[in-house]
Formats: sequence, C-alpha cells, structure tokens
Amino acid sequence: MHVALTTKTILLALISSALLSSGPLRAQATAQADDDSPSDAARSDVEEVIVRGRRMSDFRSALETARVRIYDLFNDLNSDDAFDVHCQHEAATGTRIRQHICRPRFIDDISSAAAQAWMDGLRDACPDGVTQDCIFSESAQQAMSMAQAEEALQPVMQQQFELEMARVIAESPELQQAVLDYQALERSYDEARGGRRARRCAGASPPPRCSR
Repeated sequence: MHVALTTKTILLALISSALLSSGPLRAQATAQADDDSPSDAARSDVEEVIVRGRRMSDFRSALETARVRIYDLFNDLNSDDAFDVHCQHEAATGTRIRQHICRPRFIDDISSAAAQAWMDGLRDACPDGVTQDCIFSESAQQAMSMAQAEEALQPVMQQQFELEMARVIAESPELQQAVLDYQALERSYDEARGGRRARRCAGASPPPRCSR
C-alpha cells in the first residue's frame, strides 16, 4: 500500500527519531497549523499531568513516560523487530550519572556483530594467543577491517529505520497523537524550567550561572 508522506508526517518522524537522544528535544519545532494540534481531550490529559506534577522531577518523569509510549506503539506497528526501540537507564560513559537511553535493536545487534567479527579475526591472526603484541600487529589489521565492515551497516539501517518510522506514523493517528502529546509536555517543561530560572536569578543572591 502506498503511503503519502506529508510534511506533518515527516516532521513527526524526525521528532520521534530525535527522541532517541537521552534528554528532551531542544530543537525548536516549526509552528504547525491548527489541525496539527492535539485534540481537546488529549490536551486536557496533558494539562492534568502538568498541574499535578509541579516538581521538575515530575515533569521529567512525565516526559520519560510519554517517550516510552511513542516507542511502545512503534514497536507494535513496525514491520521488522530490528527496528524495535527499547529504553533503559544506563550510566553515561566515564560517569556514574544514569540517563534514560532509547535505541533501536539494530544498533546493539551491529555492535555485537562487530565485536564478534573483531574477536574472530584476532583468533585467526593470533594462532599462538591473543596477546597485546599480536593485537597491534599488522597481521591483526584484518580483524579491525572485519569489525568496520559490520559497523558500516549502521548508516544504512538508520536510514531504513527513519523511513519505517515515517511510514508507521503516516498510518497511525494514535502514534501521531503520542508524538504531539510529547511535544506539549516538553513545551510545558521548558516553560517551567525558564520560570524557575528567572525566579532564582531575580533573588537577592542569584547563582553564578545567571550571569552566563
């Protein structure tokens, strides 16, 4: 079945792909027409969450839940399990700070395949044992080439993922609404953050970051 990829659909697909980053979106979305706005019922639900969640941690929790809902819907509707997106809390590299990370399955599959190809290549290049000298020897370069060949698949898969996201969004009003609901929550979060910062900076002893 042919699916028309409208400007709205493409925008929503790009937004949803951007949600794979660990934090809320920071790019300013293009203003949408009135018929692109969330329904009155959906807006009411979003506002209820905002009214009840006055702490910034509550806003972040609501955003996290909204993002997971987008990918749960996408996982149910896409045509390939390799595109399924799973979210979990992970420590950022080099720190103990845990972030909420979402990524499609093919990224982990490709990373695993590249690591396996590298180890297989090293075993072939180092018949007497995988020593440090052998790892950095010229004969072991083939192992790195094998790993890089696996990693080269990621841009191709990423492009296919984005096309699949656009297709699924075009066919699913429910998923479209989930992305718009996330945007509404994010705008409210940004407004709350801006208001809190303004109040702190207006105080008698503003923090140093207010001068930045």
